[in-house]
Amino acid sequence: MGDDLDTTMRLTSTVYPHASERESRRNQETLSKRNLYGFNGVPSQYRLTKRISHNNNSMELQTVGVAVEDEAAEKSLSARVILTGFMDFTTSHGITHTYHAKGTLKKLFWGFLTLASTVLLCLHLWIMISGYIAYDSVTNININEARSLDFPAVTVCNNNGVKRSNMPSWMDDLVKSSMGSYLNGSDDKISKNDLVKKISEEISLLNTTEKSMLGYSYADMIILCSFNGENCFESDFWTFYHSVYGNCYSFNTGKNGAIQKTSLAGPSNGLTLIINIGIYEYVKFLTEEAGIKVVIHDQKAMPFPDHDSLSTSPGQVNNIAVKMMNTTRLDGNYGNCTRLDSNEDNMYFYPYNVSYTQWACLRTCYQKELVNTCKCFDPDLPYDYDTIVFNHIEKAKGPCKLTNSTNVNCITEVSSRFADRTLKCGTCYQPCNEILYESTQSTSSYPALSYIDDFVAVLNKTNPLLLSKLKDEYGDDQVSFAIQSNFLKINVFHQRMTYTTYEQVASYDDYQFASDFGGAWGLWIGWSTLTIFELIELGLDMLVYYCYNANKSQPSQ
Repeated sequence: MGDDLDTTMRLTSTVYPHASERESRRNQETLSKRNLYGFNGVPSQYRLTKRISHNNNSMELQTVGVAVEDEAAEKSLSARVILTGFMDFTTSHGITHTYHAKGTLKKLFWGFLTLASTVLLCLHLWIMISGYIAYDSVTNININEARSLDFPAVTVCNNNGVKRSNMPSWMDDLVKSSMGSYLNGSDDKISKNDLVKKISEEISLLNTTEKSMLGYSYADMIILCSFNGENCFESDFWTFYHSVYGNCYSFNTGKNGAIQKTSLAGPSNGLTLIINIGIYEYVKFLTEEAGIKVVIHDQKAMPFPDHDSLSTSPGQVNNIAVKMMNTTRLDGNYGNCTRLDSNEDNMYFYPYNVSYTQWACLRTCYQKELVNTCKCFDPDLPYDYDTIVFNHIEKAKGPCKLTNSTNVNCITEVSSRFADRTLKCGTCYQPCNEILYESTQSTSSYPALSYIDDFVAVLNKTNPLLLSKLKDEYGDDQVSFAIQSNFLKINVFHQRMTYTTYEQVASYDDYQFASDFGGAWGLWIGWSTLTIFELIELGLDMLVYYCYNANKSQPSQ
């Protein structure tokens, strides 16, 4: 350090022999700052002597590392010298080869290669960036084995929503009147769909208890329940009322206890239900199909028997093998999905405490539009003005009525907009994470003719009142027919102890883009991250140099 300072002082006294003492001290400080900073072209006295040797062949140099005691040492520092130093030492191969090439042809050759590589680099980068900002995605599908799996929730609903013996008088009169006008070909006859709507209008005005009293009770419908070979009971089921299918019963929703798991596949390791559909209680003219609707769904999702269900028929055993599918979707630039369990877009949350699904959101959007536009609500859908879903909209006057032409026209218009997707339901995206179940159904006759006598014996022991009811309805000699017409068996089980994951991932993610981006620079022009810092250093050298010159040009005080 002392030798360098002596050298600098000696250089200063040589370059400025006639300077005043103040100017000499100022030049000494300036040179010290230059040596402390170290320009890329002239970072030290050693490099300074090299540059003088390269640009001034006639100049004699002293020992390496010792400054040239000449005025040229001070005057040799220039932007050109700094740039020359950069071209001499940079790792950008095209610049270095072009600068050092001997002869015009070689300089042109390397210059052309550098230019062509730069053009190809730009083309490569344009293709990469275009692919990156396209935000394409792919779906990775994996089949995973498991020692145990969550068992799905299973919901069963009777096709006949109201028991004939529980029908209120107004409903009985309405059905008889409609059936009579329809059979007689009257001009004022109404369709069955309109009849169902009229009944729904009236039922929507009842409270929850009054509604549930219209349909089948658990004891009426579910004769036997077992899971993994052990009996299950009414307390294991969650009940809700559906406007068309009446009382529905859901097993394993997690609302009545822990979610059940299964560790083996096959019918004997799942849910078994023996159900009495009570066809003798079906409402004439109103219910056309005999059987049970079965919905296999995630515990958090609302079951929709009118939208996503399997149909089962009496006189059959229905084996339903399920496969679990875990779906993960991307949001943001890659797609539209929602990570929020928005209660404002889910009218089913408040009465049933279920999570957001796309179909629940779409139905909520439809009901909101009816209330907002038509000032009435669809009686087949939940409506509670006091919830966050509807309390910001003017309160509906009541259920939409088919007898009101204004209501009918408005409903038709809203329904058309909903069907052709012009109704704005912009927030109804698919969940980013969703569990679905794929079902495969197979059937066979139940009970077998050879088993009917045993079935009757068991029924007589476990439910003698029901057996007596069947004999009253069908006669003692028609018990076999009565059983095959009213009973069915449902087996729900995992087909295999595996589950499938569907994961949407970016086809060109940030890490791959960064890797390809850096690789393209290295491939075409030989640049690396360090080369970029060399350019930054060159810019800083130029900035410091011009600041130094500007400071030097100021008159001394």
